[in-house]
Amino acid sequence: MTSHPTVTQETSSPLSADIRLLGNLLGVVIREQHGAAAFDLVERVRAGAKARRANEPGAAEELAAIIGGLHLHDWQILIKAFSNYFQLINIAEDQQRIRVLRQREAEERPDETIDDAVHSLKAAGLSAADVRALLDQVRLRLVLTAHPSEAKRKEVLIKLRHIAQMMARRDQYALLPREQQLMEAAITEEIEELWQTRPTRASRATVADEVDFGLYFITSVIMDTTIDVYIDLQMALEKYYPGEDWVQLPAVIRFGSWIGGDRDGNPNVTPEVTLDTLATLRAAARRVYLDEVAVLRDHFTQSADETEVSEALREAVMDAGGYDDRYPTEIYRQFMTVIYDRLKADAYPTNRELLADLVLVEESLLQNRGRHVAKGGLLRLIRKVRLFGLHLVPLDIREDSRLHAAALDEIFRYYGRTDSYLALPEDDKQRLLTMEIANPRPFFPIEPRFSEATNRIIATWRMIAQAQRRYGAIAIDTVIASMSRQPSDVLALLLLAKEVGIEKDVDLVPLFETIDDLERAPQIMAALFDNPAYHRHLEARGVRHGLRQQIMIGYSDSSKDGGYIASNWNLYNAQQQLVEVCGRYGVSLQLFHGRGGSIGRGGGPTNRAILSQPPESLRGGIKITEQGEVIAYRYSNAEIARRHLHQVTHAVLLALGSPHPPAEAQAVPPDWRAAMELLSAAGERSYRTFVYETPGFLEYWQQGTPINELANLPISSRPAKRAKQGGFESIRAIPWVFSWMQSRAIVPSWFGVGYALATFCAEQPGGLDTLRQMYHDWPFFNALIENVQLDLAKADMGIAELYAGLVSNAELRAALFETMKAEYLLAGRMVCDVIGQPELLDNAPVMKRSIERRNPYVDPLNFIQVELLKRLRRLPPEAPEYKPLLRATLATINGIAAGLKTTG
Repeated sequence: MTSHPTVTQETSSPLSADIRLLGNLLGVVIREQHGAAAFDLVERVRAGAKARRANEPGAAEELAAIIGGLHLHDWQILIKAFSNYFQLINIAEDQQRIRVLRQREAEERPDETIDDAVHSLKAAGLSAADVRALLDQVRLRLVLTAHPSEAKRKEVLIKLRHIAQMMARRDQYALLPREQQLMEAAITEEIEELWQTRPTRASRATVADEVDFGLYFITSVIMDTTIDVYIDLQMALEKYYPGEDWVQLPAVIRFGSWIGGDRDGNPNVTPEVTLDTLATLRAAARRVYLDEVAVLRDHFTQSADETEVSEALREAVMDAGGYDDRYPTEIYRQFMTVIYDRLKADAYPTNRELLADLVLVEESLLQNRGRHVAKGGLLRLIRKVRLFGLHLVPLDIREDSRLHAAALDEIFRYYGRTDSYLALPEDDKQRLLTMEIANPRPFFPIEPRFSEATNRIIATWRMIAQAQRRYGAIAIDTVIASMSRQPSDVLALLLLAKEVGIEKDVDLVPLFETIDDLERAPQIMAALFDNPAYHRHLEARGVRHGLRQQIMIGYSDSSKDGGYIASNWNLYNAQQQLVEVCGRYGVSLQLFHGRGGSIGRGGGPTNRAILSQPPESLRGGIKITEQGEVIAYRYSNAEIARRHLHQVTHAVLLALGSPHPPAEAQAVPPDWRAAMELLSAAGERSYRTFVYETPGFLEYWQQGTPINELANLPISSRPAKRAKQGGFESIRAIPWVFSWMQSRAIVPSWFGVGYALATFCAEQPGGLDTLRQMYHDWPFFNALIENVQLDLAKADMGIAELYAGLVSNAELRAALFETMKAEYLLAGRMVCDVIGQPELLDNAPVMKRSIERRNPYVDPLNFIQVELLKRLRRLPPEAPEYKPLLRATLATINGIAAGLKTTG
């Protein structure tokens, strides 16, 4: 934000030039809005933060004194200055990443691209037929969720996208001086708007707001970028397998959504809300297609006087009454008008009818020397309709299995089947459910008069059936039972699905979340596959593609339950064992990975995560959640989105297309597995001792992080807890991680890792050498260590100590912080020893520099947040200054999230 006479002055690198330009324009806005004194204050605080980072004596105390001596108005200026600076740095770094990617492509140095993957498959000896079979096997669905971890408003994201687009144009074209001046003025206009826009909502987001948020990314970036990636795949296949027709590609990548369908712990997602969501999705799809059909209609001016038109197309125009005497010979134009009118009137029941009309035009063009037109915008639209349909994205339904069980308890009592279903032993529950599934008697009364919760469960299942009748089975094709702990939890899904007549049209999915549940998952699935009623369901569901089962595994709760190492190892083991169980029963397994945005909730690069999974776990398809802020970071910029989709497709193609036999590909040396068992046990023991068994830990967490204030952040329609009561176990993993991220301790990502690694090295001869070999040769362990390293580098014990100062009990504060700091230092040293480097991120200099660049701007926000929390917590909520202080505190949360590029 430093001021310089010439904004566009050249600097040492394009990235530096972009940061300088955007920072200077922000500085202009600060001076114009608040005067030179405000700008000088920002610079003084920034200099103080840099001095602290340089370990200058007394710098931290001086920075704290400066910030502590300010008033609310000054804090608000600083919060806005640093928060907006991060947003602009993110744009500059994205643009630099795009430059590097384009340069690699120009120099034919593909890295983690589809071209790279297809080239590797060719080099490995796969024939065109092998690749076709591989593509038929690849089923990747990325599922957008509305978890409460996206701190930016949609309105802010749109402004940032406009700035990013202008910076991209500046990079692509040699601008004239007047053009540069106009562009800088336009960017300044957007920055001024950002400055005067609330970064967070004035009121809590509704489900409709969240649906609108997801739609923005789907319709503005995801749809077109996905088609671009399919074109890239076609071009790569044509390059390495010439002479083959690669136009008709299977659905390698699809998208799905939980937004408006996930009711687990969210009472705002009612059956009516889900139906409204489906209608909104369909309306959005129609708008996209209407715009594209209108463009094609105006371009398809070919005259029947100049070229032939198929008889089938002529008949279709006449049958539809589409003849237009303004364009008497322009048959294509006439039929595109018919398609437009049908779309506008919502006359297509499903995408099949729309596709049939579009393909009719395509076939006529191909038959009559219109090949280039057929393979241009029309083919792009056809592919879009095939992939996204009129439903846009399938909507998953998720509900807590305990609510299903409670509803069944009430209904069974109503019919006199048992006094207490909930109290039955598990075997008796399964027996009763199996009998009821076979019972032809209706299970739901026509007008249920049960408790509100049970009536709502019934209404939800009836809504699913209604939605499938209205929009097709694809609209809702997955129902998930969270907290699945017994076979009866899944049999309950089957009973409810059978009651509304959709048991053949929906995947019934258990979600295994805790470490205990992950360990029991293989036995649970074996019991289900042995159940005759459930096996008949699989047979009915698998008429076309064979027996298949979707299973979801949760990263967030397992990490909160047992720490990072134990969570990851149990997830890895569960996947292997589930594959084995499914294989024994001839069932194809589709794993659904419930990964969060942060490392502590399973986050990190998706392609690295895919390659680190047991290879055989990918063969039945894979679903992965795209949660919270991840959606904005990956899909705000079309080029960044394209890169992400290339990386995940590259990873899936290589993981599935390995020429090695599966047994060899998945062979992990026994001593490595033994090492992971020891590391997992030690890490879980250390983590649970600290988090669950340390007296006063909850008090420390609630006072030493902004967890209670986070509940007031209006960024989600969901509460922070699954239930109104229930203590720490009921706290969602998202605010758990979010709160530690804000305090810069980031405990969930690394606590217990240092102890586990150090204990292993101390107790096992040659332990460090074993860990180093695992790091270099085992993708799973490599990804685990690299992810831990990243959050260790982002963490800052100096900042975390400021938050510890908020804890009122001095003895508790000192004891817990010292334990935390000691484990942090141990984890950092051990991770560096395993990697073989002196300091964290020495092996990732670009990431290291990015964090170093941000720290002097993030740190002041933490200092301000701590000061605000001190004052806020001394006030009663009814005090007049309480709300302004709370609003400023929430603004710091937003800014820190932008600076760290993650929330929870």
